Amino acid sequence: METDTMWGKIKKGFKDGAVMSVEKIEEYAKIGKLKVDEITAKRKIERHYLDIGERYYDLVQDAGETGASDDLVIKKAVECIRSLFAEIAETNEKIKDIQRTAAAKRAADFTADEDYDDNSGV
Repeated sequence: METDTMWGKIKKGFKDGAVMSVEKIEEYAKIGKLKVDEITAKRKIERHYLDIGERYYDLVQDAGETGASDDLVIKKAVECIRSLFAEIAETNEKIKDIQRTAAAKRAADFTADEDYDDNSGV
């Protein structure tokens, strides 16, 4: 009888471990995709920074102008950069939400396992 209980615990442990592994893989896959989105947005920001610098240089070379804030190309690039920073912040919030949800689920599963062990006399 004691052997059945021991094998039951081992079997449950393997099953719980497999379920937790699948959940972790799903969590990391979601976070990985969001990280790729974040890197893509950062690369776009870098490109806009380059566009601003190139455009400003052209303005200074061509007209000796220093009031680049009135240039439409620069204004557009600055707007895109602001939008991309907002996108990155939103992506980071999504990552935090995924991590919080996964942590809460793991905590709930752990508590449920403790309750099971307490009630079963194990």
